[in-house]
Amino acid sequence: MTNGRKDTAKKTKPVSKAYLERAALHYLGRFNSSHANLMRVLERKVRRRNEDNAPPSPEQLGWITLVADQCVAYGYVDDALYARQRFESLLRKGKPLRVIKQDLHYKGVPDAIAEAVIAEATRDPDMDPDLKAAAAYVRRRRFGAFRRADKTDERKIEKEKSAMMRAGFSYQMVKNIMASSEDELLNLLS
Repeated sequence: MTNGRKDTAKKTKPVSKAYLERAALHYLGRFNSSHANLMRVLERKVRRRNEDNAPPSPEQLGWITLVADQCVAYGYVDDALYARQRFESLLRKGKPLRVIKQDLHYKGVPDAIAEAVIAEATRDPDMDPDLKAAAAYVRRRRFGAFRRADKTDERKIEKEKSAMMRAGFSYQMVKNIMASSEDELLNLLS
């Protein structure tokens, strides 16, 4: 203490393998993750604890890899299950396949697993995942058939179409979805 004030400098605790195990379990208790994403999360935690946000040392990188591999061995992390769950979640939110594929790549899902999940979803010729995603997007944003009756001016409709195209849907799909009735859209979602 100097001049009656406490020293406010934050002292960082050293990183250990036990700390990384606790951090991984805490993270996985709250979020599902891929192996690569868990490693990125642990690397960020190490950076925050290191002096001057220094990158992880080789020893710390070894601990990160070991902890992430242990989580896979214990069944806490499963890339295939994570990819399927993430795919379904994003499809329900109204994301097109292209955006879902990019998201899976960003989250560290191996390309082979992502391709298998997308191939499985597109196997059914009667159900187009992009069409289902577009219907979900329209419903969530209250566009098209879900629009309030007093919001039908032409500028509003053009803004809705633009928003859908920015979200990743093709112009032809946007035209078809916007022209669909509420019952047709609900049938797509069931």
